[in-house]
Order: sequence, then structure tokens, then C-alpha cells
Amino acid sequence: MLFATKLSILAVFLAALPVANSASSQVKPASVPSTNAASQSKSGKSLPEAFVSVLPEVKAKSHIPVLLPSELPKPIGRAKHAIIQKVAANEYAISLYFELGIGDAGFAAYFSGEATPKYSPRELGNISEVKLAKGIRGYFMPISCGGSCAPANLWWEDGGILYQIQLSLPSEKDQEKAITAVANSAIVAGPR
Repeated sequence: MLFATKLSILAVFLAALPVANSASSQVKPASVPSTNAASQSKSGKSLPEAFVSVLPEVKAKSHIPVLLPSELPKPIGRAKHAIIQKVAANEYAISLYFELGIGDAGFAAYFSGEATPKYSPRELGNISEVKLAKGIRGYFMPISCGGSCAPANLWWEDGGILYQIQLSLPSEKDQEKAITAVANSAIVAGPR
């Protein structure tokens, strides 16, 4: 049990860290375009503006379906900066920040997909199973605090791809409901 707890903490910590100086990673800040209209995906579902500037690069370099939500809860929807944490043929990771250059204090959210994951969310401790759109089973991990607080996490597998969402929520109230709604929004919107 102690090993599972350490694995859980390590997985959350590693997922939140930016990847630097890796051949497959591109860490580029991107500010939101100044237009008020949100981009449209192939499915016609709107895309929050924070993703508009990074989506073309992610799609050009990653060969897996990119799932991003149509809606973000408050205050996450006010995040203005998207950073590609990593992108390769079999994975992508995008972080959203309210403000750059202030570390974790500026972090808003994280979205990733990986075709060859090194773990299964079922192996992690402190998770609960949730039902997602299209009959998909998800695995939710609430905000956890120790020396500092880790964001709420949600993982699900679809088509052999492990997807993950992290949200920096202002409180522990209704966090499962909020992150599940974001995941359902991404699943229903489909590949971008």
C-alpha cells in the first residue's frame, strides 16, 4: 500500500512538471489571440481561446487524437497562456497558466494524451471510479495537500490512449463534478 501511495504522489508530481530540454518536447508560451470568437473544431464544438495558438503545432506533431474541452469552469476559463509541455508522435501535453513566470501560483490546468503510458490509473492510490460520456470509465483523484496542494486529476482510456486532466480548483467542494464536466466536454467534442 505504501508503494501505491508513493507511486500516486510521484505520478501527480511528474505530470505537473514541465518537460525541458527533451528532443520530443517543445515548451513555448502562447498568449491568447485578441479575438473574441472561439475556434471551432471539426465537430463544430467551440474551443476555448487559450488553446487556439498551440493546437496547430500539437496536431502537426502528434498522431494521436487530441481531446480538449469545449468549456472550462471558472476560474480556469480565465487562463490566458497555453504552453506545450511535450509533443511527439505518441503523446502531447498542454498546460494552461493564468500568469507566466510565477511558478505553480500561475498554474490553471493540464491536458495530456499518451499512446504508450507507463502506468494505469487503476494502479494509483486514492482514486475513485467515475462514469464519463460515451460510457467511458474515468479515475478521479481529488486535490491532495501536504507541503503544498496537488491539483485534482482525472484519467481515462479511449482507443488505447490514456488521457489526463488536472485542474487547479479554488476549493475542494464539487471538484469531482467540475473535472468530470471538463472531461465530458472533451470526449463529446471529439478529436480537434
